[in-house]
Amino acid sequence: MANWERREADTLAEAIGKHLKQSVGTAVENQLLALVQKQVDEASTTVSTTPAELTRFRSLVCTACRSGKLYNCDVPQGWSENCAFVYANTTEFGQL
Repeated sequence: MANWERREADTLAEAIGKHLKQSVGTAVENQLLALVQKQVDEASTTVSTTPAELTRFRSLVCTACRSGKLYNCDVPQGWSENCAFVYANTTEFGQL
């Protein structure tokens, strides 16, 4: 996995963790996100994770976010480069 992909996986794991600490959403959504976070945490520490796996993790986050209407998405389907979930739940952007 390239450094960029590893950083993206780490950012996604951080966003999920912060979201879960704030307990926004239903128990079902949070359970799904907790499972995804564990997988993304592992993926961010290995060089064997593929771009396809990162895409799958993002898809799982999108499913939970959209089904629970946690954040407004700027695209009708798929991953947004301006993901409101990540934007609101990362240290870098969440405090703006």
